[in-house]
Amino acid sequence: MARQERAERTRELVVRAAAARFDTTGFAATSLSDIVETAKVSKGALYFHFESKEKLAEAVATQSGAGWRDVLRAARAPGGPVLQALIDMTHDVAQRIHHDVVFRAGLRLCDERWPGEDRFPSPYPSWKRALTLLLARSERRGELLPGLDVRQTARMLTATTAGIETLSRKDRGWLTTPVVAAAWETLLPALVPAERVAAFRPCGRVPLVPRQPTAPDRELRAGGHHRARPATLG
Repeated sequence: MARQERAERTRELVVRAAAARFDTTGFAATSLSDIVETAKVSKGALYFHFESKEKLAEAVATQSGAGWRDVLRAARAPGGPVLQALIDMTHDVAQRIHHDVVFRAGLRLCDERWPGEDRFPSPYPSWKRALTLLLARSERRGELLPGLDVRQTARMLTATTAGIETLSRKDRGWLTTPVVAAAWETLLPALVPAERVAAFRPCGRVPLVPRQPTAPDRELRAGGHHRARPATLG
């Protein structure tokens, strides 16, 4: 069991190291040697888990996609106004982009292309469908302005999310709670009746706690300060 746990931790360490490199330099400019150096593992340990850089990128994209599905599942949970759940969901996405390098790298990989292949589909079409469904449910509950075009609103919110995410690649300040809340303070009067605006919390219902570093994250950070002995296969 100890060997299996060590192997799983090594694999996660390699995935997060790859994500860190993809996030900063992109897929094409990242080599397996770069990832080995960042993870502080042996090449044998990397190849034990991944046969190529492409397989590593697939692992990053898959894990990032799982994070998006977690966000959408949380939004389906009952409790309170539907539009407030949507607001909370946008804060959740911003926090994940800000603090989770794998989630963030998965988004960058969506922009990477190879001749004749579109390997990593963007999550934004699914995001737009989820926003459309939530807004339609909010409309049925009478939360929105009469006659509001739900589909167009979902398109606008998707564009806002994608725009903030793109801007955050140069400046993480775009992902902070005050910035996301300010966007909602601007949007809410255009979405709900004036007498209902005060019923919603642009900053989200529950203050989000940044994701705590995992053991692989701590090892990656430590590796930046000293040369650790490379991990072996297991």
